[in-house]
Amino acid sequence: METADRALLERKVRRAFQVLVLQRGRNPGVKGWEMKRYLGRDYRKIVEVLSEDVSGLGLEVFEVKGADGTDDSARFFLRFREPPTVSEAETSGIRIDDLAVLAATLAFVNSKQGRAARREVEQFLREKFPKWRVEYSLDRYVKRGYLEQDERTMLHAGWRTHAEVDEKTLMTLILSRAQEGSKK
Repeated sequence: METADRALLERKVRRAFQVLVLQRGRNPGVKGWEMKRYLGRDYRKIVEVLSEDVSGLGLEVFEVKGADGTDDSARFFLRFREPPTVSEAETSGIRIDDLAVLAATLAFVNSKQGRAARREVEQFLREKFPKWRVEYSLDRYVKRGYLEQDERTMLHAGWRTHAEVDEKTLMTLILSRAQEGSKK
């Protein structure tokens, strides 16, 4: 690779990192069409190089396919390669009881084959959490993309859940805790 080409690639990789770090709007990450606009048509190669570069920091560039499945609707963002510890999660600004609401909601929705009526979810959560927290948390998680709600008021996991939450590990942990509790 020539020096000029290498310098251009390095500038584009730096630009891609800046674009991914700076948050615009409520949702993290950058849409595919934005990456193409900022970096050019070869943005996928640049994203691969960036992902290799940040792997030493314990990060990766992750892609979530869009609803229509096109490259333009895909969303790219930085995430940890390994899930954060509880103490690291506490420093993120998210309350532990809010995380508990999300974990319980995802477990309930997954137990219903990935879709559950919001009314059922609220009823389930009210056994453990105050009514105001349940409604507030569900609305917030729908707005932030962790949950999606269709017109029939059915809830299912959103794009951010698929991107940020290791659902298999979450379910394994919940089931192992349930088994421990039943043995006592």
